[in-house]
Amino acid sequence: MTDEKVINGIRSGDEKALAYVMKRYSRMLWKAASQVLGSSEADIEECVADVFITLWQKAEKYEAGRGKLSTWLCTMARNRAVDRLRTIMARKEESMEELPEAASAEDETDGWDGIDECLEQLSGEDREIVKRRYCYEQKPAEIARDMGMDKKKVENRLFRSKQKLKGMMKDAETC
Repeated sequence: MTDEKVINGIRSGDEKALAYVMKRYSRMLWKAASQVLGSSEADIEECVADVFITLWQKAEKYEAGRGKLSTWLCTMARNRAVDRLRTIMARKEESMEELPEAASAEDETDGWDGIDECLEQLSGEDREIVKRRYCYEQKPAEIARDMGMDKKKVENRLFRSKQKLKGMMKDAETC
């Protein structure tokens, strides 16, 4: 079935055409979303479902002259995944900001301020890598892709940063 036939079927409300697209492209969209989101199956599933819902509701937005249907769907999946990742990271960042205040209220602040001070002593790029790895739980390959670096370089910088932090924490009373 050609892209034109499929998209015309979806535009006319043919559920079989949508089912065909879902069967044919689900795996590809899953992979595109997972490259951004890692192994979070619920988030990946949500992104892929959003793509198919958008296709069903806004099929008229697809322009055959601009590319293949598969390319359009993959682009949508990746964009949805990036949006989802931003939302996840923002939530984690907000919750990380709240932790020291909550601990302070319970007189259990030992270490929090010191860790922040130690992190601030790292270079901006190293600090970003450490935060992505340990706050946002991104894998080195994801960090490398997002920051435009080689995976091995990310792993090396993580190792060195951990060594620096350990040294700072031993030397400083606040760490």
